[in-house]
Amino acid sequence: MIARSEKRRCRALRAAGRGAAIARLGVAGAACLLAGAPARAILSSSDNTINGTFVTVNSDVGADRFYNAGYWGSNAIIANIEAGHVWDGHETLSLVQSYVNDPSIDGATRQYDYHATAVGFTIAGLGPEAPGGGFYYYQLGIAPGARLVSGAIASQWVGNTGEFEAPAGPFAYAYKKIMQEGVTVDLYPQFPGFITETRPADVVNSSWGYEDNAGTDQMTLTLDALAHKNRQTVTLAAGNHDVGDPQVVGPASGYNSIAVAALESAATNPVYRDRAGFSNGGPNDYRAPGGIVIQGVRPAVDIAAPGTNMILAAYTGTTGTNTGGTDDFVPLPGEEDIRPGLYLFGAAGTSFAAPIVAGGASLLVDAGYATLGGGNSVDGRVIKAVLLNAAKKTPGWTNNAHTVAGVLTTEQGLDWGVGAGKLDLDRAYDQYLSGTHDLPGLGGGTVLALGWDYGRVALAAPIEYVLAGDVPAGQMITATLDWFVNRVLDDVTGEASDVQFDNLDLQLWLLAPGGGLGTLVADSVTDYNNVEHIYFLAPDVGQYALRVIYAGQNYGDPTQQATDYALAWSVTPPASNAVPEPALLAPAGVAVLLLRRRRR
Repeated sequence: MIARSEKRRCRALRAAGRGAAIARLGVAGAACLLAGAPARAILSSSDNTINGTFVTVNSDVGADRFYNAGYWGSNAIIANIEAGHVWDGHETLSLVQSYVNDPSIDGATRQYDYHATAVGFTIAGLGPEAPGGGFYYYQLGIAPGARLVSGAIASQWVGNTGEFEAPAGPFAYAYKKIMQEGVTVDLYPQFPGFITETRPADVVNSSWGYEDNAGTDQMTLTLDALAHKNRQTVTLAAGNHDVGDPQVVGPASGYNSIAVAALESAATNPVYRDRAGFSNGGPNDYRAPGGIVIQGVRPAVDIAAPGTNMILAAYTGTTGTNTGGTDDFVPLPGEEDIRPGLYLFGAAGTSFAAPIVAGGASLLVDAGYATLGGGNSVDGRVIKAVLLNAAKKTPGWTNNAHTVAGVLTTEQGLDWGVGAGKLDLDRAYDQYLSGTHDLPGLGGGTVLALGWDYGRVALAAPIEYVLAGDVPAGQMITATLDWFVNRVLDDVTGEASDVQFDNLDLQLWLLAPGGGLGTLVADSVTDYNNVEHIYFLAPDVGQYALRVIYAGQNYGDPTQQATDYALAWSVTPPASNAVPEPALLAPAGVAVLLLRRRRR
């Protein structure tokens, strides 16, 4: 694909289109709407209220834990790569650090886009400055301190449908520049040009997609190859559907990213606990090099996050998706300056769930640089393992574990629809910064009941992690193992290709009374995915150990049987990690309105 001149038609991933109605709210109206809303929030619309108070997405996913510790994302560079650009004219997005796109697709007018603007705000929106200093924090993305970069790949849009053409050259240009070559950003965004640095982004989000249920399209291969080479965290929207229950789309169907499903709110507490009716899920197909296809075997969703009823920054101009259309904003007399305070009301889609996870990843990266010294702590595999292991199980969650010869076994690892569960940054804070993190060397050892490690496993040389002290019976043991599939991008031809897919297994053992492995009690043995996940109640008091095994290859060089991985684990009381009782799915709210808020 990258070496050819043909174009690819893609589309912005959303369950709801541009709004057909506009609500004009002046100062009094906005003040009433926001009454009682906690600070630091992406606001949820009125469909999500608890005792009349707005639900804030930031708090719902646990981001306050990072904010209270002083982590707002400031050490992280995060890029949003979409069809068009994030609009920096919006009051919450004036600090966009850099714009990246192939010169061939940027004419006299930068291609700002409403979809990219809403997504960019979700990641790192920062409210306007208040009189006397500070910011209006009710308008706050998940990682408002992160250095936000906007990348664009579309050469043209197909009417006002949300579809766009993505030529090979502009696609590769934006992703390579941001993920490999590096972008220049300010160390202090409020003081442009004062001190800058140039390096690749730490986190990359994209909320667009195309049909590729096996993760083998050239675009998907390219993103996987860049993440593998540069060790980044990449978050991608799983996709939305109107009917049926289709598989995760590309590029989220790849392996080296975090594919994000959307959650909608239940009728009662807690909010955002059910998979949204429009959110794509697995099982996806597996396709090996050479064309062999095994259908419906791979859990392509990794995690889920809120994806309905949100209030997000709006761009209503006639570039991007709305090229050739009319400006939705028609000011009333005296409201000509209100455009920077315009908001989408009731936004829904996996497009907005993915940047919530991306913002959360940026908070971890910020803490990783500040507290853990960067390095392995900000590796994409580590961030993914931590986020997945800390996720909260949703109603009906299952990885179809069953007993095989007395061992609780899952060949699936993750839930088809929500992966490891709902994003929980409160728990991720402890998972990442407390307990054991990054043991010396790459070979395991004795660890505390909570933590993570970056290691390397080879054929016939399993790596063991012995949990210090006895685990009481009935405690929940959760462990997540992930690694990259080796895909490479040829910088000369522009072609991406498969090189090697190692197959790792994760086991949980009860140690013998005198030490050493005693009884195998649980294992995760997926054959066609690069995530293993154990979720298990300890049956007996005793000392337990996790074991990482190199089980072979799906394809690759038989003389190179070793790979790097990340492992995260936790031992918790069952009440803190319990699966709620199943509940009926509520219909997805898909109406989108535009909300105008007068600047104060």
